[in-house]
Amino acid sequence: MLNDEIHPDESLDDLILGKMKVIQAREGYRFSLDAVLLAHFPADTGVRQVIELGSGSGVVSLLMAWRAPRAHITAFEVQPAMVERSRRSVLLNGLQERIDIMEADIRETEEILPGGNAELVLSNPPFWRQGEGKVSRGAEEAVARHEIMMGLPQLVEKGAYLLAPGGKMDIIHRAERLDEAMELFRLYKVPIRRLRFIHSFSDRTARLVLIEGVKYSSGPVTIMPPLIIYEQTGVYSQELRSIYGK
Repeated sequence: MLNDEIHPDESLDDLILGKMKVIQAREGYRFSLDAVLLAHFPADTGVRQVIELGSGSGVVSLLMAWRAPRAHITAFEVQPAMVERSRRSVLLNGLQERIDIMEADIRETEEILPGGNAELVLSNPPFWRQGEGKVSRGAEEAVARHEIMMGLPQLVEKGAYLLAPGGKMDIIHRAERLDEAMELFRLYKVPIRRLRFIHSFSDRTARLVLIEGVKYSSGPVTIMPPLIIYEQTGVYSQELRSIYGK
């Protein structure tokens, strides 16, 4: 029966957690570890209203539905083919009552949803500014990885609009863009309160950072212990193995 849901140019991939699966294109954009790390960053799993901005294949929303069993999740994605696949993934995992995948441009957020209601906003946004890096040939992958349709300023602005006072915005981004992110989060009244740097190996500099801002908050920034991906080449760290229940 499941094979009938999968097109010849797609694959059905195991998320392991919650025994969930995700439908992906065989060529082009496919989810990476970044999505898994972001979905495990929020500490409050009792949230009820969650919004994901730029949901791609839907992996973050699926994992958050597993981690936060009381949450209703609304996910924005602008690319029609990715919306269609992620909707089928939601159905496949029996989560259609808890996850809504909307085909929507984040830049038009105010026309789509009322502001001030979300307890948690999540995003794994494009990491590369226009003109940076090598743009992928495939349109899906290019939009997912490069700020072609939306930049970090627009993302933080729309996330701040959606958040209720005290609500949290969690993103993952390149560590070298942390200064820019901190300025933007402060500008839109969602000052950063929690950071966690991600290192491929314990002796390498941080490549990525997990960022959490809290709307209208004050106080110090908590810098968490570093998240190390690999103990050695090809061997995940103990923390990564524990995430996957191994």
